[in-house]
Amino acid sequence: MALVWLLTAVSVVHPLYRAIGASYLTALGLPTWLMPLTCAGELVLGVVVWALRPRRWLTLLQVGMILTFTLLLAVCEPLLLASPFGYLSKNLQILAILLIIDRVERDGAWSDVTHRWLRIAMAIVWITEGLFPKILFQQAIELAMVPRIGIESISPSLLVGAMGVCQIASGLLALVLTGQPRRLLLTAQALALIVLPLLVGLLEPTLYVHPFGPFVKNLPILTGTWLLRRL
Repeated sequence: MALVWLLTAVSVVHPLYRAIGASYLTALGLPTWLMPLTCAGELVLGVVVWALRPRRWLTLLQVGMILTFTLLLAVCEPLLLASPFGYLSKNLQILAILLIIDRVERDGAWSDVTHRWLRIAMAIVWITEGLFPKILFQQAIELAMVPRIGIESISPSLLVGAMGVCQIASGLLALVLTGQPRRLLLTAQALALIVLPLLVGLLEPTLYVHPFGPFVKNLPILTGTWLLRRL
């Protein structure tokens, strides 16, 4: 979680980050000087999260910031909620992870409840990312990637939809499988969380410095997936 705040904050040095951030601040009627101020706050928050054990006030602060960012951007551009890169939808998993961290800290150990929360949170990311951007709200930027990777014999819409079905099935299977089959599935999901951003990043390298952190948010989700596999 600390890396999410730290990497998002330091990315402000890239001009594309500042350009995208300024465009959304302008659309919201907010001054652009809020961007460096917000990044400075995120930098401090990242250091604090890294240095301290989980605290209730620290969890609530992070939850409040994430909810504020999400609501403001969703009002400004609702389709961001169904972005194929998880600009806002991945915030759902980030919030769940924060609550799980808080609960484990208060309990002093993992319990059946927190284990179940983690299992549901990690499954939902595949279900939502498969259903909304790939089936219900397909977007031109993702469809255009299909011919760019050399696949021209299949309809981009059909291929993206099929990928969405696979992601939904992956999430549902993670909820029902047990034992070795579930461990293998979680291993495959963890690898996908590494490989897919690398492949997409080759086509859209600007995503590495995007202010909404689509790739950075994979870090706690990847950690949660691997931890779930170990548990």
